[in-house]
Amino acid sequence: MAEDVYVQAYRSGGVESVNAMLKKQFPNEESRVHATEQLEESGQWKILWHRSSRTGKRDLGVVMEYLGDDA
Repeated sequence: MAEDVYVQAYRSGGVESVNAMLKKQFPNEESRVHATEQLEESGQWKILWHRSSRTGKRDLGVVMEYLGDDA
């Protein structure tokens, strides 16, 4: 599962590493929002969302916490 690379990043450097990986893998903001939504939908990640004041749509998501088993 692709999410496993994010778990590995989390275990090696915390949420900062996960956010950095998302920015590197998805330089396009729309693609990054989509990828972050997928992480949130997995139920393993807590995401802090920002919504555009112009459109009301999510335009930025930041991983705040890993909710999975930290084994």
